[in-house]
Amino acid sequence: MPFSEGFSLFLGVLIFLVVLPPTVCVVAMTVLWDGIDRGFLGQPQDGVVMSTVRFINRVTQPLFKYFVRYPDDAFLVNCVVAWGVCLPALFWYLLKYTIAEGFSFTICMAYHILRLGPYFMSFAYVYTLCHKEGHSRLGLFARPISPVMKFVFNWWIGLLYGVMPSSFACGHSINHHKYNNGPLDVVSTADRPRDSFINWVKYLPRWTLYSLNISTTRQFIFEGEYMVAFKMIAGSCYYWAFFYFFYRINPTFAIGYVLFPLGENILLLACVNWCWHAFLDPEHPDDTYVGSVTLFDGPINVLNEDLHVVHHQYPGAHWTTHPQKYKQHVDRHNEYAEHTATAFAKTHAFELFFLIILGQHKEMAKRFVDLSGLYPKLADKEALIKLRLQTCWWGPKAKINYNQKGWEGVQDDDGHRDQSN
Repeated sequence: MPFSEGFSLFLGVLIFLVVLPPTVCVVAMTVLWDGIDRGFLGQPQDGVVMSTVRFINRVTQPLFKYFVRYPDDAFLVNCVVAWGVCLPALFWYLLKYTIAEGFSFTICMAYHILRLGPYFMSFAYVYTLCHKEGHSRLGLFARPISPVMKFVFNWWIGLLYGVMPSSFACGHSINHHKYNNGPLDVVSTADRPRDSFINWVKYLPRWTLYSLNISTTRQFIFEGEYMVAFKMIAGSCYYWAFFYFFYRINPTFAIGYVLFPLGENILLLACVNWCWHAFLDPEHPDDTYVGSVTLFDGPINVLNEDLHVVHHQYPGAHWTTHPQKYKQHVDRHNEYAEHTATAFAKTHAFELFFLIILGQHKEMAKRFVDLSGLYPKLADKEALIKLRLQTCWWGPKAKINYNQKGWEGVQDDDGHRDQSN
């Protein structure tokens, strides 16, 4: 859904100013919580909370592995108990408290900090599991509970995290993975240079329309995918009915506890998607090895999401198989080296996002992993990163024209094709 540059910037600034202050406050407190937590044990690689969570998962794994399709997913049962039972119970208790005592900003903030977890890891896992569930045709749980638990993250737990049902299962899986950041991808980042904070702000309206299931529904209707569009509309109605139910009871509570996570979702996931798809090969913009980021030895590798190329090659593959599939493509033809894959080491998506939008090409070059060996010097890596960040696949700034039959070089005044671009 194209907007003019000026109108995109206006809407982006408006979204940014509304959503940023409360989100930054909550996220900053979760980072502080994590620092205190790790410092308490004196172990920078772990903390009280994560140590406890891992211990519980190890103890319960032999029993809970029978409830999931893959034994390594046994921790999902604990996730459902924590986020699908305990968190909603706290949510209802705070509703009763708000009705009786009035809205408390401090208590609301404390709830959201707890909901996100130290270093917002609960947020990261919930969204990753919504993502995995959306790609799984059979669901994550085993029979006989799979019919009941098949959509538990997207249609129940996700409601408290601002997830609009059907956005992952339909919008993300069918549109984004079909068009892979190209012109018909409703969350494409490829029409503006990514090493610009202003361009990311202009991108916010596009991501907002996706998060609200608006642009994806429109696209499916346009393509004649009416059943998919109906599922998108059903998911939207389900979410807004959930919000309206609590709004009728207490409007302030509904805005503070239900609507805020939706804004949080828009802001944080816009950062993540901008990072995952910030780089493009100027000669082959559809090259997934360049167009999707790969991270090695990252400090926040949630269910192997850091191997994002593998995810786009095998969207439905179980997360435990991602390292093996990565190795297959390295061993077979060393495709990552052949394509000079966009790979970084010892960083995570949010850190890389800020380096990208602030144009910190040299800092990114220090973390860049040159698997091809063609860029031995730091300056060479920096130039490559800058080129890939500023390449546009489509739109007025693109060097390549898109048509329904494929990709063509840019025409000069004499009608000749300039394939060098």
